Amino acid sequence: MTKKPSFFDYRERSIVHDMTKRREVVLAKVYFTDSSESKTRPAIVLSNDTYHEDDFLLVASITTANDEYCMPLSEKDVNCILDKNSGARFDGIIKIHKKQVQRIIGKVTPEFHSKLVEKIISRIN
Repeated sequence: MTKKPSFFDYRERSIVHDMTKRREVVLAKVYFTDSSESKTRPAIVLSNDTYHEDDFLLVASITTANDEYCMPLSEKDVNCILDKNSGARFDGIIKIHKKQVQRIIGKVTPEFHSKLVEKIISRIN
């Protein structure tokens, strides 16, 4: 088993609806906007604890689709194993209920999170 980088404050947790924190990588049931179908997808929590008090999270999905709206994730950016060539989408923020989170699988660095938020803001400015 590979050693996790020391800059992460991460503890193994499985189903945790009330403990999800900003920067965590979660597996969540995400519904598609054009149908009632859903898939379990990895996502990065963008919102803070104050926002979470209303039982919702804002997340950016993680995908292997590599296009101009995807910020590449490297091993130094995240402390969990993802598919090669994964990236975080910054062209759409998804609002999910805490109960849609199935597992917390890791955490991104503060630097990656900040860059992702900057990319999202640049899309709406």
